[in-house]
Amino acid sequence: MKPHNKTQSTSERYFNKTILAIGFIIILLQLAFLFAVGANPIEQLYIQGKDSLRTELGKQLSDLEIQKRLNFPKTVKRFYDQVNLQTNWLRSEENSGPTDMAMRLLDCVKQYGLQPRDYHPEILTYEEMHRIFSSEIQLSAGQKIEFELMLTDAMVSIINNLHFGAYNPRLSKTAIDNGLKDELHAEIFLHLATGSGDLMQAVLTVQPKIDQYVQLQGYMKLIAGQYTCDSYETPEEDIRLIAINMERLRWLTVEANSYLHINIPSFELTYYTPFKISEYKVVVGKPSTPTPTLESAIGFLETGADWMVPQNIFIKELLPRVQRDLAYFENNHMAVYDLQENFVPITNQSLLLIRQNPRRYHLRQTSGCDNALGKVVFRFSNIYGIYLHDTPEQQYFGREKRAFSHGCVRVSDAEQLAISLIKNDQQGERIPLLKKALSSYSKQKFILKTPLPIIITYLTITVESELLVKHADIYSQDKALEGKMYGQQSELTKASTK
Repeated sequence: MKPHNKTQSTSERYFNKTILAIGFIIILLQLAFLFAVGANPIEQLYIQGKDSLRTELGKQLSDLEIQKRLNFPKTVKRFYDQVNLQTNWLRSEENSGPTDMAMRLLDCVKQYGLQPRDYHPEILTYEEMHRIFSSEIQLSAGQKIEFELMLTDAMVSIINNLHFGAYNPRLSKTAIDNGLKDELHAEIFLHLATGSGDLMQAVLTVQPKIDQYVQLQGYMKLIAGQYTCDSYETPEEDIRLIAINMERLRWLTVEANSYLHINIPSFELTYYTPFKISEYKVVVGKPSTPTPTLESAIGFLETGADWMVPQNIFIKELLPRVQRDLAYFENNHMAVYDLQENFVPITNQSLLLIRQNPRRYHLRQTSGCDNALGKVVFRFSNIYGIYLHDTPEQQYFGREKRAFSHGCVRVSDAEQLAISLIKNDQQGERIPLLKKALSSYSKQKFILKTPLPIIITYLTITVESELLVKHADIYSQDKALEGKMYGQQSELTKASTK
């Protein structure tokens, strides 16, 4: 009996283990089933929540009152259209990286010469962000989407303002919002920046790359980001001066490594190349005939060029001189022509006719050592009819303040500049011909293989030898721009020249 009982006991043990295993599996299956059944409502709630946000997002994007509050409403709409009305910032607190970085960027806009008031500070607060992410506070879809839209508009605005400028006189906010052909599109850039892993650094890449902007921005970041928290204090005047000049530089589009930069208030031309930076003195327009700011490209150099005298100079300045001395034009290698390009000899009778109808005549000065254009002219297209040129009046370059011209820019060491341009344009073999043409005042054109960008700016503060240098506001332009940027008309203290 004992053996039998032993065998039976062993079988029972195997049976009992099997029953326990099956029971355990059944329990696991039941738990899995219960978990699956319980998860569906949670998932459905999540989906319903996302759908309600999308519905609210579409509603607010179509709301005219909301659109009026946005700086770039069309750009914001395009941003959400490209992602099928998915929210961009309403993430969980554990996944709030892009939102945190966007808020930190808003915190330090002053470091980049921007004004916090332009980026919805009444809505975009850390308190509001924490309320949105909080699981203990139930906010409506409308409140969440309001934060979402304002943060997107703020980021779009920062991108556009850093790249195009906030007060660009040649490019309206409406034009930017409509979308510019072959230019930066903020809605596309923001989408890429959000997914880059470092939204702040990505956004900052849209800033100008030209030397003076980079240096001024470095100073502003140091002043607004570090010094204001230290015992060192920078006068508000200097901070504003840096900011308005950074704004002016954002109006430019040049991105080339080589370019000519003429700055009117400092009376200087700087020639930038990847290998060398050269500086030249310039004479610019006097306040009554100011040199305009512009951006163009030098297409060719011209030696021994005739000077087509501007009509206002011909009528207001030179006709009175020839009245006192009939030989004045001849002595200065000038000649008068009618509308048919017929030469008009200067006599008392012809002078009377010219004075009666001066617009029917024009004055041209032939090449020579006393030609107003000097030995060489650097030609670039512009609507103002100005150019960069040599001058026989070299004595003006010895003066500290050099605003004497009628708008054109005269450059010192023009021969050396011309040779440098030809050499850097990979036309070194033409330099002997250029030197011969310069010395003999013979008419020659030297076309550049690669047009050289030229910018003429109005910067009343620059960085030179790593130091900030103020320049006189010779055309009195700072006050107007300061008023636009800071909302008041207080005049900056007159800056002294270096």
